[in-house]
Amino acid sequence: MFIFSRVQVIYITLSFLLCSETHLIRSAIYKHRVMCRGHSPIRFCPKRYFPVCATNGRTYFNKCVFCLAYRENGGSFIISHFGKC
Repeated sequence: MFIFSRVQVIYITLSFLLCSETHLIRSAIYKHRVMCRGHSPIRFCPKRYFPVCATNGRTYFNKCVFCLAYRENGGSFIISHFGKC
């Protein structure tokens, strides 16, 4: 039988709330803002696979590839969420 102390229960509850809030805030920020300043304008992107889904319905290999397409299309779409569409 598991018996938790008050401190453990408070710690678990606060940890859960912090993780949930962080996830919600991260989704809200990236859904409306596109930050492509740090990515190379010379068409060179790292080969790390971290898919990005855009509001145009396409999945991009990573954020750098998304930023290249974003610049080419004049900012006509934004990041919908991280992961495959």
